[in-house]
Amino acid sequence: MPNMQNSFERLLLASRWILLPLYMALLATVLALYVTVGREVIHLFAVLPEAKDTEMVLLVLSILDLVLVANLVVMVALSSYESSISPIEAEGDKPDWLGKLDSSGIKLKVALSVVMISAIHLLRAYMTEAPPRQLLALGVVHLIFIASALGLRQAAKH
Repeated sequence: MPNMQNSFERLLLASRWILLPLYMALLATVLALYVTVGREVIHLFAVLPEAKDTEMVLLVLSILDLVLVANLVVMVALSSYESSISPIEAEGDKPDWLGKLDSSGIKLKVALSVVMISAIHLLRAYMTEAPPRQLLALGVVHLIFIASALGLRQAAKH
């Protein structure tokens, strides 16, 4: 019976490698974000000579939003790989935070990123003079994201 248990435990432990294609898919989405950011940058320079300040800020916010999403994807993929599959041994090229994040730390970083992305969307809606009902709805959702992030932060302290 112990041999069967050991075999099952080895199989269970090896099954974590099934997650690898999912992390690779996450990283592939960063390539799609590159294309989208590239289009935004081309558009930015195309309208630069006659763009109003508001339009410039909106384009920059759009690019910032996409970069934050890309950072979030890479952070989740790296930290999830390291915590679920295998430690990353790349000395010198390894971010300081890698290896120090547990699942609650990852959740908190994701929540804070979502708050930042939500703030950008809210600012973009405000700058494009969205209807008051839409601004109110976006503001309420943003406050919910803030409350969630604060709740996760508080839970992580305990």
